[in-house]
Amino acid sequence: MALDLEKQLGYNIHRTALLFRRELIRCLRPYDGMTPEQWQALNALWDAEEGLSPTSLAEVTFQDLPSLSRMLKRMEESGWLSRKSDPADRRSFRVELTRKGRKLESELPALVLEHFSPILKRLSSSEEKATVEALQKLRWALGDKSAK
Repeated sequence: MALDLEKQLGYNIHRTALLFRRELIRCLRPYDGMTPEQWQALNALWDAEEGLSPTSLAEVTFQDLPSLSRMLKRMEESGWLSRKSDPADRRSFRVELTRKGRKLESELPALVLEHFSPILKRLSSSEEKATVEALQKLRWALGDKSAK
């Protein structure tokens, strides 16, 4: 007997995530083809005064280190970040924002919120809050210790 996928939580979460990703790609495209993972990395770096390690960024973006390394190279080529030697461990490096990367903080968050606003208006503020809280519980249950 087949499952009615439309009534399955996992199916709906997956489809919604794919659709959100597609919308985020559309929103970020004018910024040198920025990807959702690059957007996540920038968000994490905006909150990090002294940069972040590649491992920290890999946790944020769910990328393995080789994929992350390629992404960081593309972000360096776009002028958004730089790699600096880690004074605590000379074998490693820290990822830091450039002026251009820091400047994006004044543009991108508002742009993304504006882009998603018509979509999210379909939920009341209490529905949106409850959805976020439920998804965070599921992320935690699935081993995402960064979930609040």
